[in-house]
Amino acid sequence: MWQPFYILVHYTMNINSYPDYFHFGYIVRTHGVKGDFIVALESDSPDRYKSLKVVYLEIDEVLKEYNVKKISIKEKERSAYLHLEGIEDMTTAENYLKFQLYLPLSSLPKLKGKKFYFHEVMGFTVVDKTLGALGPICSIFDRTIQPVIEFDYQEKKVLFPLHPDLLIKIDREAKEFHVDLPEGLVEIYLES
Repeated sequence: MWQPFYILVHYTMNINSYPDYFHFGYIVRTHGVKGDFIVALESDSPDRYKSLKVVYLEIDEVLKEYNVKKISIKEKERSAYLHLEGIEDMTTAENYLKFQLYLPLSSLPKLKGKKFYFHEVMGFTVVDKTLGALGPICSIFDRTIQPVIEFDYQEKKVLFPLHPDLLIKIDREAKEFHVDLPEGLVEIYLES
């Protein structure tokens, strides 16, 4: 079975807001009358959140800590039922709809080799096997069948699919994302 070489944890590309935290989901709607939420999880492994004790909600551009009373993961739906301490009824819970959820970066296991978190490579320089250093990664889109990386090159936005055959290596120390892009791909963007 094919395994992804990246770990989707974060694709919202506002990386400067909370540099010590990563975005992992958002509150979709309330569930029941006791203050429970349905949460969309932006992860390829939602099960990793089954033991959460604390989450951080973005409220008025500040992260506020909430203790998790109960969480039930829905693996196939990439979602969870979540109950937070201090939110005990549906009326109160409705005030939190669409709030973003964060966790500390320190809670993530370190990855090596070609495995990476999306947020980890933001700003890394794309280095092509043939063309050399091209430009910084500015976005990663995961709303398609296959994730797509966007980087800046000669004042243009260039996109390429995140496919294991294209990735050569990740140099974390040098902050470089080494790839072997298809011939002519970059030039297509320069012509437009």
